[in-house]
Formats: sequence, structure tokens, C-alpha cells
Amino acid sequence: MLVLKDSSDVIYPADRCTWKQAAASGGGYSINTAKFYDGATAGGTALTSPELGYIGKTGRFVKISS
Repeated sequence: MLVLKDSSDVIYPADRCTWKQAAASGGGYSINTAKFYDGATAGGTALTSPELGYIGKTGRFVKISS
């Protein structure tokens, strides 16, 4: 399951988020902007310093964006 994590280490399910990614220098991709849509907040909630990743077998966040 893909997830996004913000600067306060809160994890959001990616299927309820939108984000823009760009090629990062040195390879890979970086996430520029991201929003979480909870269904109650009009326009979504902006995530600060978002990182794209998944929850690994050990239950830890595994980052896949630069």
C-alpha cells in the first residue's frame, strides 16, 4: 500500500492524496506538493515536506522518493 508521510511523521494513505512529482537531481523522483483529502475539508489539507513510500513487513515506513 502506497502512503505519504509529512514532516510530523504522520502517515496518509496515498489513495486519498494527490501529489506532484519531479525528477530529482542524481536520479529518482521528489515530491513537490501533496494534499490529503479527508472528505470534510474543502480543497484538502496540504502536507509539508511530503515523502512517498510504503509500510514494510516490519511496520516501518520505507521511503521510495528522493
